[in-house]
Amino acid sequence: MKKITFKSKILLLALIPLILISLSLTLLSLYQTKKLGEQSIKKFSDTVFELRRNELKNYTELALSSIEHIYENRRDSGYEKKESAKKILRNLKFGDDGYFFVYDFQGTNIVHPKKPQLEGKNLWNIKDSNGVYLIQSLINQAKIPQGGYTDYIWDKPSQGREIDKIGFSKGLSRWQWMVGTGLYTDDLDRAINSINQEVNHNIKKTLQLLFGLAILFTIIIGFIGARLTLSEGKLADKKLQALSRKAVKGQEEERSRIALSLQEKVNKKLYSAREKLKETYKTSEPNNKKAEKDIFDITSILDETIHEIYHISGELRPRAVDEIGLYPAIESLAQQSFKERNINFTFKKIGDSQVIQKELETITYRIIDEAIKNIIIHSQASKASIRIHQTTTSIGVTIQDNGIGFDTKTTLNKSNRISAGFVDMQVRAESLGGSINVFSSKEVGTVIKVDIPIN
Repeated sequence: MKKITFKSKILLLALIPLILISLSLTLLSLYQTKKLGEQSIKKFSDTVFELRRNELKNYTELALSSIEHIYENRRDSGYEKKESAKKILRNLKFGDDGYFFVYDFQGTNIVHPKKPQLEGKNLWNIKDSNGVYLIQSLINQAKIPQGGYTDYIWDKPSQGREIDKIGFSKGLSRWQWMVGTGLYTDDLDRAINSINQEVNHNIKKTLQLLFGLAILFTIIIGFIGARLTLSEGKLADKKLQALSRKAVKGQEEERSRIALSLQEKVNKKLYSAREKLKETYKTSEPNNKKAEKDIFDITSILDETIHEIYHISGELRPRAVDEIGLYPAIESLAQQSFKERNINFTFKKIGDSQVIQKELETITYRIIDEAIKNIIIHSQASKASIRIHQTTTSIGVTIQDNGIGFDTKTTLNKSNRISAGFVDMQVRAESLGGSINVFSSKEVGTVIKVDIPIN
């Protein structure tokens, strides 16, 4: 899994709060819009239903007004007056399905224009599909001086099915009549459903707009942030690369100075001391076995010290690179190192052979030298290979072994010899704008891939 870079983390740190804030504002706006829509629909519904109820009351009052002259006339006989009133009420209509019905206070139907077969029948115990005793309820409401309302379900003739209905009834106490009418609410339900759908549609459009704006602003800010982060990151990378290059260059210069000092000062003095000791031995007393042995031992120690200093100075500043060239020096180093541990070794160099700058030669040599040391010390490998591919723009190095491998995630994050070595290799590669990647497992061993630009 690819590790998230520091620049990406900074960008994410800026974008995540923005996304969360945008999402929170969008959800809050959605909640408020939906809540406002529900409140508006409820308010509209309550208002319309109240208007309908008032409309019913007005219709009933008009119907009662139409027979008021008959009801108040005390000269005609009661039967004739009632028949005249029934005739008027049968003919009164409003809207498509509006009509008036009359029941006596015992529940017997007196007038029903839509279902005349019900006239004369007692419907006191009739219930709608919800179990409402609707005739009883209408009569009870009619006995209230100002009349009253009843909600029930009744057949709608134009549709041939039961529909919710609001009824209003008012009584004629002297005749023991209940006069009433009702309005079907299906048109109200359709209107409310239509408004509800329109509100939901507007909420959906608002949500899409908010999400679109949030995404757009996030993209714009992310793009600006990415550009700024990339620009600042490039500048920081250049500064860090320059600092690393300066540090590596200073390190190499210090190593060269120390190597030169060891060769020209320390080794020369040791060599001079050895020669003087030999001269002293020649002028010493003959047959002095102890002096002879002591001088021989001291001379041997000096020879070993001179050789060791020579070796150390060679480690500090690889002379082979200057003397025979980079690639022959690498091959010679690898052959000598792997031969001591009986590791089969192959070396291959392909591509361009143009001369590269000394700094790049030194860094390439140092990286490969460190990799060889890791193979010898830690890998337990029996085979190793070094492949170098040089182009006009870069040098690619692949170093592979068939050793025991290691867990790169944990090992390279610890403070140990392997980790320190890889850090040194990475710093050297990155000081020239290059990169280094390590792949390792128990099945295939370890593979190190290095890529460094030439210019």
